[in-house]
Formats: sequence, structure tokens, C-alpha cells
Amino acid sequence: MAKAKKKSLPKNFEELLDAGDVEALKAVFESCDVNARGGYSKQTALAFNELPDELVRWLVGQGADISALDSYGLTPLHARASHWQGSTGILLELGADVHATDKRGNTALHKAAAVGNLQTARILLQHGARVDAVNDDRLTPMAFALQQCGNVDIEKTAAMARLLLEAHSSAGQRDPITDVMRELVQRIGTEFEFHRSNFNPDSVAATSAALNQLYTLFGVAPVPHRVEHDGKSPIIATAPTWQGRHQQLWELLVPSGGAAGTLQGEVIRLSGRIFNELDGNGGINWDAQFRQMATALLTYLGSGEPLPAASLDEAAGIVDAVKKRSGDTERLCELAEQWVALNPTPTSLAAPAYTR
Repeated sequence: MAKAKKKSLPKNFEELLDAGDVEALKAVFESCDVNARGGYSKQTALAFNELPDELVRWLVGQGADISALDSYGLTPLHARASHWQGSTGILLELGADVHATDKRGNTALHKAAAVGNLQTARILLQHGARVDAVNDDRLTPMAFALQQCGNVDIEKTAAMARLLLEAHSSAGQRDPITDVMRELVQRIGTEFEFHRSNFNPDSVAATSAALNQLYTLFGVAPVPHRVEHDGKSPIIATAPTWQGRHQQLWELLVPSGGAAGTLQGEVIRLSGRIFNELDGNGGINWDAQFRQMATALLTYLGSGEPLPAASLDEAAGIVDAVKKRSGDTERLCELAEQWVALNPTPTSLAAPAYTR
């Protein structure tokens, strides 16, 4: 009776891929099933972008499943399209389904658009990928690319947007630009402007130019450059609500990275960071550093012109709860804004013990 073949790829499979020895790679499947899995996502060999085309053909000829799903529900085509150098042509040549979707309804074109790989996107479009396909969030590949875009991705996203808009036009489709896309472009611009002053000086000009291209392509008014506080004049927020004033102070005082230069900025930064981590991120990154930040915030609220005794006691109770990943973090932000209103004269911040 023939010995059953292994269901897992050898631990050194990626090293073998780097070596590029096709015969050595074929030898792996003398003891491993052609659909054996490996890597962090438990994918089959076909999903590895570095797998030589010759071996892809050989594995498919040996019965390898070209549509095998990994632990994230991605086919080999999805996995390769997600790579910044995704090599999808061979899979499409051998019959991979260009319209297949993952667990979130994303097609391979969604994946390629999100990483900004123009070559892969072009190949997928040439093989019939639908530029108007929507995922479970009702996002087309273009909208998905905008949603996933961070500051370092702006140049690639602008180039991808041009390609996909051309594809829409070539397909004779109506104007594909939606209000959601415009909002996403505005979000990209807002995020970039917040970090512009601390952005890589070697790429800030090119990134800024690409952002302007996005504004033009989607008919969005450019987000104004951020105006930061001069560190000397009184700190005044004028929005009608405390939430609006906290946001104004954030934009005025909080730096792109690291601690603020003033005590007022740090009070706003810490209250916002704690709120975002516990209420926006579920406390995934909560650790001793965040607990130190919460302790420091309470100390700051009691300095200068302190909060009224009742408010300071309330803040102390919230901070105690926050250290256990609980507490009214929104109220903590409100108290932070109130403290800044009591202390409008900028106060220099000594280097804090925490590093987040």
C-alpha cells in the first residue's frame, strides 16, 4: 500500500523557492501532496508568488487545485494579486477564475488595486475582470483602493485610479465616481496634511503632486495645508461643541508623531490616544505604556490651573477604570478640553517617561 503523502509543505519551502531549483522543488512533491499547505495562511504551493511558472504548470498537470482556498478564504489568484509584485498571468492562462471572490466579496482586481500593482491589474482586466464588481461593503476595486490607501500609497493609488477610470470608460460604463469615493479622497488628503510637516522630505513633493491628481480625478476640493500652533500665542478653540473644540486642538497642537511640544497638546494627544485605542481599536494594543500615559494625563489635569476638585476626582475614577480597559474615555476627552480652556498659555512639556 502506497504511503499517504504529507498535507503540509516542508518548513524550508520558501528557502527552496528563493533558490529557484525547479527539480528540487518537484522533489518536494514526492512526499507531499500537490495541495499540501504552508506559510502563515496555510496556502497551497500555487499561491506562492515566487513559484516558477514551469512548476505551476507541472503541479496543475499533477492535479493541483487552482482554486484551493487558504485559511483566509483566498484562492491562489487572490494571494498573488495581493502581492506588490503579483505574478498572476500563469494562473489565468491555466484557467483561474478571475471573478472568484474571497470571504469579503473581493475579487483579485480588488486585491491588486489595494496594493497598487498596475501590471497585475492590467493583466486581470485583459482577462475580463470586472472593474465595476462590488465587494460585501459595496466597494468597487477603485473605491477599495482608496479605502486602503495610506500616505505612503498615494502615488500608487493615483496611478491605479487613472487605470481603473480608463477601464470604466473603455467598457462604456456611466460615471463610476461616487460620493463615497470623494469622501475617501478627502480622508486621504486630511490624513496627509496632518502628517505633511513630518513626511519624508525625499518624497513629499511627488506624494503631494499625486494627491493633487486624486483631487482632480475625483472632483474634490484640495484639503488646506495644516496650520500648527506657534507655541507662543494663547491656545483658543472656538467650535460650539466640546467635541469640535477637542478636534480643533488636536489639529492645532498634536504632532505627526511622538509627544507634543506643549503640556496642552499632550493632554489632548493622550486623551485622544486613549479614546482611540479603547473605543476605536478594542484595546488590542493596550499595555503598560498606555497605563503610564493614563497616569500622566491625570497628573497633567491637576497641574497649572487644575480642573475643579469634583472634575478632577471624576477624572481619577475614569483613569482607574481605563487602566483596566474600561471607563468613560469620551468624558476623559471632554475633561481634557476643559483643562486646556483653563490653561490657554502654552506650557513646555518635559520629556515623558512613556514612548507611545
